[in-house]
Amino acid sequence: MTAGKLFLIVGPSGVGKDSLIDGAKARLRDDPDFVFPSRFITRPKDAGGEDHIEISAADFDTRAAAGDFALSWRAHNLSYGVSTTIKADLVAGRHVIINVSRGILDEARAIFSPLLIISISASSAILRQRLQARGRESASDIEDRIARAAAYQVGGADVINLMNDGELEDAIGMLVRILKGQVHGDL
Repeated sequence: MTAGKLFLIVGPSGVGKDSLIDGAKARLRDDPDFVFPSRFITRPKDAGGEDHIEISAADFDTRAAAGDFALSWRAHNLSYGVSTTIKADLVAGRHVIINVSRGILDEARAIFSPLLIISISASSAILRQRLQARGRESASDIEDRIARAAAYQVGGADVINLMNDGELEDAIGMLVRILKGQVHGDL
């Protein structure tokens, strides 16, 4: 069996990464070749957002020091980690799909091959609507996020750009086609 591929999903807050990943996970739930691991996050389980494994900051630091995470990073005053179990999945030929920070892309590129980065984007107007609807940020925080999103660029031969401005089901379909290797360019 050949090695599986690591798919890293990146994009600014509000572009719909979690919705796309959840939709792809639902469509591929009966396909054992695709794995969607839960991330360890130092955020309460009931804080909203993705289904994740809640972990205290102290436990996170202990596990990180012990080498329990294949990838880990800090963003927005939280710590995020992905278990080393993904390595066994990749060796077994399964494809692993993870939402990560763009700040760890170079590290991931150095560790994992093959790897594909799927950079999700949406227009400023759509981002504003989505961020306002989720109600986690103040108006000024939303505008700061929109400004950062406008400057957000991920490049490289291992990157596919996916615009998520239209119907969610269409974007999920595009993501699934990318994951199955049916699309090789920007959408």
